[in-house]
Amino acid sequence: MPSRPAMLLSGLLLIVATTTVAQRRGQEAGGRRRAHRVQHGQCSYTFVLPEPEPCPPEPEAFGGSNSLQRDSPAAALNLGDWPTQRVRQLEKMLENNTQWLQKLERYIQMNLRLELAQAQQHMVQNQTATMLELGTSLLNQTTAQTRKLTDVEAQVLNQTSRMEIQLLETSLSTNKLEKQLLLQGHELHRLQGHNSALETRVQALETQQQAELASLRGEKERLRRLLGRQSGALAGLERSLRAASSNSSLLQRQQSQLLESVQRLVRVVAQGPASMRAAEQVFQDCAEIQRSGANASGIYTIHVANVTEPRKVFCDMEASGGGWTLIQRRENGSMNFQRNWKDYKQGFGNPAGEHWLGNEVVHQLTSRAAYSLRVELQDWEGNEAYAQYEHFQLGSEGQLYRLSLSGYSGSAGRQSSLVLQGTNFSTRDADNDNCLCKCAQMLSGGWWFDACGLSNLNGIYYPARHHVRKLNGIRWHYFQGPSYSLRSTRMMVRPTDI
Repeated sequence: MPSRPAMLLSGLLLIVATTTVAQRRGQEAGGRRRAHRVQHGQCSYTFVLPEPEPCPPEPEAFGGSNSLQRDSPAAALNLGDWPTQRVRQLEKMLENNTQWLQKLERYIQMNLRLELAQAQQHMVQNQTATMLELGTSLLNQTTAQTRKLTDVEAQVLNQTSRMEIQLLETSLSTNKLEKQLLLQGHELHRLQGHNSALETRVQALETQQQAELASLRGEKERLRRLLGRQSGALAGLERSLRAASSNSSLLQRQQSQLLESVQRLVRVVAQGPASMRAAEQVFQDCAEIQRSGANASGIYTIHVANVTEPRKVFCDMEASGGGWTLIQRRENGSMNFQRNWKDYKQGFGNPAGEHWLGNEVVHQLTSRAAYSLRVELQDWEGNEAYAQYEHFQLGSEGQLYRLSLSGYSGSAGRQSSLVLQGTNFSTRDADNDNCLCKCAQMLSGGWWFDACGLSNLNGIYYPARHHVRKLNGIRWHYFQGPSYSLRSTRMMVRPTDI
């Protein structure tokens, strides 16, 4: 049986020869190829051959008498038996090739045995060198892996040591916690015993409190009955106090009227017979009182036409010839001027101090004769000024107490801070100004605001050091500016024929 290297070499040569023949025949034929497998001993060969065509016989190989001959096809081709004939031709070709390969194998065994031995030795040497290189590489890798394993082992040992230390510390902490838990348990038991004692004490206190509560309830009921009896007595006392208070108010009013009468009588006695005659007469204003002979400033009683009751007024008998009837005074903020329409109509305050005479009285005075108006002003620095109007008249309530002025003069500014004509009176509950902003509510008081205007002598009274930058204070624009709140003001009227 041929050796395995010889068989491999013969197979290689056969494949090369067959491939060469197939390529040449494929180029000539350009047709299809067929594969055929032949079993020879323990070896099998697979041939890929082109479709054969008739060809001339080949020369003898190796010069022997036993040279192989190529089969030639039949003289005449039968188209119907063509596949069968081709198979037969291929089988014959394979038999010839097999014989040719056997001869070739014998030739190789005789002539190339030495070369094969040398090739085998060279291959063994190469394989040995390769194995040595592989062994060296494996040894190096094994050494590196050993070092790595040593390092890992050292790390594992270190980690194990740390874990053992941590476990030891954890064990110590656990022991400490166990001791603390035991202590806490003992403390808890002690607190439970103390809590039980407290509960017992609380129950005793609850029992005591309930008893005291029942006692307090009985005391409360007794006090309630006593309070009921006292309420009747208190109601009687309250009625008695009300009666005494009313009697006291009546006595105070009578005392005030008596004091005024005494003062008036003193003035009359001091002024002589002319004043006595004036006290017996009825006057319309302070100018008539002055003409009757009275020349001392003070409170007098006037009887204004169409006004049912006499009015107490303050008469100034000194300023600019005297005979002035005061209709407004501000001096200390003692009177609230944030009033409604009715209050400004009827008047309010004390004629001896801050007051407003009343729009209806002023209307009745200025509607029966020609009157002039004088406004006196004083700031917080002691500066005084006045504004005087030669003609002053106030309309009726139906005319919204419309203001009519003319003939301005004085030291309170280069021009009037009051709108001269057509300005209606407004209060917080009667918006009659010419502005959508409701000046009486925004600037306070009752006044002839027009479109919130240049003045308001009935604004809020601001004391010293709080009187600047106050738009809702006592203002007169052309005297001290639009936001300076004045210290005192007076408004007074008298007939123009004086």
